[in-house]
Amino acid sequence: MTPMIDSERAVLAFEEQHPRNDRTKEAAIRTELGMSWVRYRQVLGRLVSRSDVLEEYAVVAHRVQRATAVGVAARARRTFAR
Repeated sequence: MTPMIDSERAVLAFEEQHPRNDRTKEAAIRTELGMSWVRYRQVLGRLVSRSDVLEEYAVVAHRVQRATAVGVAARARRTFAR
């Protein structure tokens, strides 16, 4: 596995400092990291599945994994009116 690069560390450090998801976080992602909310979530999701990230950013990785699992479960429970 390749070691983390600075931009990946920046994403993890940002998530560590900003655990809540709200509009201010979305704006800060654009200004501080220079990426869209969707791209940020893609990068973050990919990072938290890596073993080196789990070792160094365990709290962040587990929190993101739990939140992702909750969101997937909520989408799976949705029903559509007919």
